[in-house]
Amino acid sequence: MSVDFVIPYYGDPEYLFATIDSIRAQNRQDWRLTIVDDGYPGNRAAEYIDGLADDRIRYMRNEERLGPNGNTYKCSQLAEREFVCMMGADDLLEPDYLDVVLERLEAVPDAIAVQPGVRVMDSDGTLVPSVGMGDKVKRVISASARKAGMISGEDAVKSLLGGNWLYTPSLTYRRSALSKIPYRADIDAIHDLAFMVDMLMEGGTLLVDPREVFRYRRHQASDSAQRAKDGKRFDEESRYYSLISAELRAKGWNSAARAADLHFSSRLHALMLAAGRLGAGDFSHAGSMVGRALRTK
Repeated sequence: MSVDFVIPYYGDPEYLFATIDSIRAQNRQDWRLTIVDDGYPGNRAAEYIDGLADDRIRYMRNEERLGPNGNTYKCSQLAEREFVCMMGADDLLEPDYLDVVLERLEAVPDAIAVQPGVRVMDSDGTLVPSVGMGDKVKRVISASARKAGMISGEDAVKSLLGGNWLYTPSLTYRRSALSKIPYRADIDAIHDLAFMVDMLMEGGTLLVDPREVFRYRRHQASDSAQRAKDGKRFDEESRYYSLISAELRAKGWNSAARAADLHFSSRLHALMLAAGRLGAGDFSHAGSMVGRALRTK
């Protein structure tokens, strides 16, 4: 069973180097790695990869910046092997990552992807000893899926639209499912959720494994964090939820459509940011966040 790692890259090259090293340290060595540079300044990434002299690793650079959504979609279409992992350019794998995800995918032929256990680390790579509010919410929402070890159909879509509990960079996908997803423009902040919802709407099972074989980096410098602060994230989310709600109703998945209409976790996130801005005396920004949390369209 062979795997394509395809990394959409834009950011600190030191993080990328550590990510590459964690892939090269896998117990299973039947993999290929493609790094798609979305125009990050300088050429340190290319120089590092050249210096490795590892013919399993290839590097390409976009002529024009595509953004997180566009570059991730491009990566999804570049994969050629049976299984695909599009991890972040700042995340890390434990040496047994491939052992775990491939074991699960081999055992369940209709599985479209597997979500392994994840440990969260900060920008310095230090494992976070106690999860924050966002991780606690993810654990509560995902409890039934984690207990069953799998989820599918409308129940799966409803669960994810109620609150995206996935750590999507940690997923390994079956390429045949990933290759069917459409490109949705202008949803950089939520493209990872859209990818999975589209695959689940096509059929198949999402597996959940408790073994912690992935390290997810969370830091305030991320593109997603910045989009939340200026409100762009919530505007993009609102557009997506409106679009997917209509598609779900056309499919007859009305319960999942209602979850999209409500998008509770997105509204809660906006309210939490509003509270923070109120505490800082930024009433204008706080009011803007409250408006985004309460809007119906």
